[in-house]
Amino acid sequence: MLLFISLLWGSGFVVTRIALTANASAGFINFFRGFLFALLVLIFFNKKVFNMTFRDFKIGLIAGLLNFGGFLTQTIGVKYTTPSNNAFISATYVVLIPFIAWAIYRKPLRLKSFISISLCMLGMGILTGVWNKALTVNIGDIYSLVCAVFYAGSIVYLGYGARAADVSIVAFMLAAVQGAGGLIFFLYAETERIADINWSAALIPLLYVSILCSFVAQTIQITAQKHTSATSAGLIMMLEGVFGSVFSVAFGFEAFTVNLFIGGTLIMLSLILMEADFQQLRVKILGSAKGRMTKAERRRAG
Repeated sequence: MLLFISLLWGSGFVVTRIALTANASAGFINFFRGFLFALLVLIFFNKKVFNMTFRDFKIGLIAGLLNFGGFLTQTIGVKYTTPSNNAFISATYVVLIPFIAWAIYRKPLRLKSFISISLCMLGMGILTGVWNKALTVNIGDIYSLVCAVFYAGSIVYLGYGARAADVSIVAFMLAAVQGAGGLIFFLYAETERIADINWSAALIPLLYVSILCSFVAQTIQITAQKHTSATSAGLIMMLEGVFGSVFSVAFGFEAFTVNLFIGGTLIMLSLILMEADFQQLRVKILGSAKGRMTKAERRRAG
């Protein structure tokens, strides 16, 4: 499920780029996504939302604020630093997840997690090309790092703190906070740009990111994180960057590069390492070998 939503979010990079090219501003896109997302949740899950308890409201509000905090700081950060630096620093949330999970929920730290995370970060560094540039720290880099903290907190909270809450209620609160935050940001800094939007070019992309990348993907994310660890979820969801690059190449926004291939391969290997249960695999192999040996011995005995 998480792999599927990473695919959706990866396609969302290209679709959002099309909406931005049609002069839809970042705040307006976020407001539109959040508003339609909330509306769809109300249409399909209105009974559960209207029966929301204060506890459900509190859990959803915390999840929504963490999620929107990541979006807002990443948007601000990309204004003041390079896209490669922003992508790489924001992606360090995958390093923070196991430490936050350990500090708050006392989830054990595993050696395999650190090896997978290191391999994943190496792949992301190659993918973004950040190693080929001088990494100087500026205000945009600091915003990007704050973004990573928000995203890591959001994934850990959805993975452990929000497990008891109803999926539809958490989804509604994510949508409500995203829509309200986007509206405030739009009214504060972008109102003069609404007259410039090319609606014939922007409407389909806006509907795509609202319905598929928000309503479908985030509802699935909340459900999926009830059944996996936050560390595994973070590594899988980092694939949105790889899928984003693939879609970007497919739609002609950038050329296929060696960095894309090598970086994407390393990230995939890190996920396989994280998700594969080598101990169970070893037991199965040994058990199978033992079973074959026993049959051979029986044939000789017969």
